[in-house]
Amino acid sequence: MNRLFAIVILVGVAIALTAAGVAWFTTTYHSMMWKPEVLRIHRVEIHRDESGVWKLHIEMLNEGDAAAEIYRIEIHGVEEVRLNPPKRVEPGQPATIDIELSREYSYGTMYTIRLYLKSGTLYPVLERVVRA
Repeated sequence: MNRLFAIVILVGVAIALTAAGVAWFTTTYHSMMWKPEVLRIHRVEIHRDESGVWKLHIEMLNEGDAAAEIYRIEIHGVEEVRLNPPKRVEPGQPATIDIELSREYSYGTMYTIRLYLKSGTLYPVLERVVRA
Protein backbone atom coordinates (compact mmCIF):
# COMPACT_ATOMS: atom_id res chain seq x y z
CA MET A 1 0.00 0.00 0.00
CA ASN A 2 2.84 2.43 0.78
CA ARG A 3 4.38 1.77 -2.59
CA LEU A 4 1.14 2.68 -4.40
CA PHE A 5 0.88 5.98 -2.51
CA ALA A 6 4.49 6.82 -3.37
CA ILE A 7 3.88 6.16 -7.07
CA VAL A 8 0.70 8.29 -7.07
CA ILE A 9 2.49 11.15 -5.32
CA LEU A 10 5.47 10.98 -7.72
CA VAL A 11 3.18 10.96 -10.76
CA GLY A 12 1.24 13.95 -9.35
CA VAL A 13 4.46 15.89 -8.71
CA ALA A 14 5.72 15.08 -12.22
CA ILE A 15 2.47 16.30 -13.79
CA ALA A 16 2.51 19.50 -11.72
CA LEU A 17 6.14 20.23 -12.63
CA THR A 18 5.44 19.59 -16.31
CA ALA A 19 2.43 21.92 -16.29
CA ALA A 20 4.43 24.64 -14.52
CA GLY A 21 7.30 24.25 -16.99
CA VAL A 22 4.99 24.53 -20.00
CA ALA A 23 3.29 27.61 -18.53
CA TRP A 24 6.65 29.25 -17.80
CA PHE A 25 8.00 28.47 -21.29
CA THR A 26 4.86 29.79 -23.00
CA THR A 27 4.75 33.09 -21.10
CA THR A 28 8.51 33.64 -21.45
CA TYR A 29 8.38 32.94 -25.17
CA HIS A 30 5.45 35.31 -25.74
CA SER A 31 7.00 38.08 -23.66
CA MET A 32 10.18 37.86 -25.72
CA MET A 33 8.26 38.05 -29.00
CA TRP A 34 5.85 40.86 -28.05
CA LYS A 35 7.10 44.44 -28.39
CA PRO A 36 4.67 46.94 -26.91
CA GLU A 37 4.96 50.59 -27.78
CA VAL A 38 8.60 51.65 -27.85
CA LEU A 39 9.02 55.39 -28.26
CA ARG A 40 12.32 56.68 -29.54
CA ILE A 41 12.50 60.33 -28.55
CA HIS A 42 14.49 62.20 -31.23
CA ARG A 43 14.19 65.77 -30.01
CA VAL A 44 12.82 67.54 -26.95
CA GLU A 45 13.01 71.28 -26.67
CA ILE A 46 11.63 73.95 -24.36
CA HIS A 47 11.81 77.37 -25.97
CA ARG A 48 10.20 80.81 -25.89
CA ASP A 49 8.46 81.87 -29.11
CA GLU A 50 8.30 85.35 -30.64
CA SER A 51 5.33 86.36 -28.47
CA GLY A 52 7.15 85.39 -25.24
CA VAL A 53 5.19 82.17 -24.58
CA TRP A 54 7.14 79.09 -23.44
CA LYS A 55 6.54 76.01 -25.59
CA LEU A 56 7.48 72.35 -25.41
CA HIS A 57 8.33 70.57 -28.67
CA ILE A 58 8.79 66.77 -28.80
CA GLU A 59 9.66 64.66 -31.86
CA MET A 60 9.41 60.87 -31.56
CA LEU A 61 9.03 57.58 -33.43
CA ASN A 62 7.07 54.53 -32.25
CA GLU A 63 9.29 51.50 -32.93
CA GLY A 64 7.03 49.03 -31.14
CA ASP A 65 4.17 46.80 -32.26
CA ALA A 66 1.38 48.65 -30.43
CA ALA A 67 0.04 52.18 -30.64
CA ALA A 68 1.27 54.54 -27.94
CA GLU A 69 -1.24 56.89 -26.29
CA ILE A 70 0.34 59.77 -24.39
CA TYR A 71 -2.21 61.26 -22.01
CA ARG A 72 -0.02 63.36 -19.70
CA ILE A 73 3.26 65.25 -19.94
CA GLU A 74 5.00 66.45 -16.80
CA ILE A 75 7.92 68.81 -16.39
CA HIS A 76 9.00 67.45 -13.04
CA GLY A 77 8.50 69.87 -10.20
CA VAL A 78 7.23 72.66 -12.45
CA GLU A 79 4.03 71.80 -14.29
CA GLU A 80 1.83 69.03 -15.65
CA VAL A 81 -0.14 69.06 -18.90
CA ARG A 82 -2.99 66.63 -19.62
CA LEU A 83 -3.60 65.92 -23.29
CA ASN A 84 -7.27 65.75 -24.18
CA PRO A 85 -7.63 63.81 -26.43
CA PRO A 86 -4.47 61.74 -25.82
CA LYS A 87 -1.78 61.90 -28.51
CA ARG A 88 -1.82 58.57 -30.37
CA VAL A 89 1.37 57.40 -32.11
CA GLU A 90 0.83 54.42 -34.41
CA PRO A 91 3.49 51.69 -34.78
CA GLY A 92 6.25 52.71 -37.18
CA GLN A 93 4.99 56.30 -37.38
CA PRO A 94 6.76 59.51 -36.37
CA ALA A 95 4.89 62.13 -34.36
CA THR A 96 5.40 65.58 -32.91
CA ILE A 97 3.83 67.25 -29.91
CA ASP A 98 3.77 71.02 -29.50
CA ILE A 99 2.39 72.29 -26.20
CA GLU A 100 2.03 75.79 -24.85
CA LEU A 101 3.38 75.97 -21.29
CA SER A 102 1.97 78.17 -18.55
CA ARG A 103 5.01 78.61 -16.28
CA GLU A 104 8.29 80.49 -16.58
CA TYR A 105 11.50 78.57 -17.29
CA SER A 106 15.15 79.47 -16.87
CA TYR A 107 17.75 79.35 -19.62
CA GLY A 108 20.45 76.74 -19.08
CA THR A 109 18.47 74.80 -16.46
CA MET A 110 18.12 71.00 -16.65
CA TYR A 111 14.50 69.83 -16.52
CA THR A 112 13.16 66.28 -16.41
CA ILE A 113 10.28 65.81 -18.82
CA ARG A 114 8.10 62.75 -18.33
CA LEU A 115 5.70 61.23 -20.86
CA TYR A 116 2.90 59.12 -19.34
CA LEU A 117 1.29 56.49 -21.57
CA LYS A 118 -2.08 54.78 -21.08
CA SER A 119 -0.30 51.42 -21.03
CA GLY A 120 1.39 52.45 -17.78
CA THR A 121 4.76 53.16 -19.35
CA LEU A 122 6.71 56.23 -18.20
CA TYR A 123 9.36 57.86 -20.40
CA PRO A 124 11.69 60.27 -18.55
CA VAL A 125 13.71 62.65 -20.74
CA LEU A 126 16.36 65.10 -19.56
CA GLU A 127 16.38 68.41 -21.37
CA ARG A 128 18.45 71.58 -21.12
CA VAL A 129 16.75 74.84 -22.05
CA VAL A 130 18.96 76.59 -24.60
CA ARG A 131 16.74 78.52 -27.01
CA ALA A 132 15.23 81.94 -26.62
